[in-house]
Amino acid sequence: MDEDLPLKITHDVSQTLQRKLEGLADVERAYVHVDYENDHDIKEEHKPLYEVTQQRSIKERVQVLKYIFKKSSAS
Repeated sequence: MDEDLPLKITHDVSQTLQRKLEGLADVERAYVHVDYENDHDIKEEHKPLYEVTQQRSIKERVQVLKYIFKKSSAS
């Protein structure tokens, strides 16, 4: 979007696009990101807030949570 456009216009355009996308049969939810320049590094702008240091299955995560809750309820 043009950086000189008012926020109201850019908001209304992005909201209209979001609604049109969500009107498609295969789209349940759409997230529209509006920016005024495209020279930035998208991987840097949208990098994760933290690093995953250990890959665990859902079963392993549930076991850890059960342990934590059992430990806290015993206190």
